[in-house]
Amino acid sequence: MSKEKTKHPIYLMVLKDKEPQAVLDWYHWLHGDKQKGLRARLKRCGSLDEIITEHGFLRLNQTLPRLSQYDLMGVALVAGVLAVAKTPDDTKLPALLGKAKEGSDKPLFSELRFQRLLASDSDEQFFQNIRRAVIQAGEKADPLALADSLLHWYQEYRQPDWFKGNRQWQYQTAKSYYTEVFKYQKGV
Repeated sequence: MSKEKTKHPIYLMVLKDKEPQAVLDWYHWLHGDKQKGLRARLKRCGSLDEIITEHGFLRLNQTLPRLSQYDLMGVALVAGVLAVAKTPDDTKLPALLGKAKEGSDKPLFSELRFQRLLASDSDEQFFQNIRRAVIQAGEKADPLALADSLLHWYQEYRQPDWFKGNRQWQYQTAKSYYTEVFKYQKGV
């Protein structure tokens, strides 16, 4: 996989300065042919506590000193989920989840599962739900947008008053998902 620079989404909530490029560089490194074993180890981790002892995580953590100081488990969340997202896609994950199943007017990720994802009330529960979502999306995601979204969720989980109204993770995610659903579910 090439180590090309990827254009950043218009607006990132959490990643700042050189952090977006550090995440992309790590993502391309992790999904390179030489890192199959490290990637497999991250994918097998069943919890964030398991992730923080893995080589792949520690490499990412080292490149994000501002975040690793306060958001260690948020960085673990990024490492664990991006290990599963093997195919870069310019579409944000919620929009991928809201796309119609082939030959159906039902979303790829059911509304019930989507609501469970939005209602995740612990970092471990969110980790399991979001990883399942990425897998159901065909292991595709925009790695930078996904990393920023995961960190956004984690910071909001730790400090609920930081993000209000249209800056809330749940609002941003639901808006993206349902905007996609509304494209093919007319009058529902």
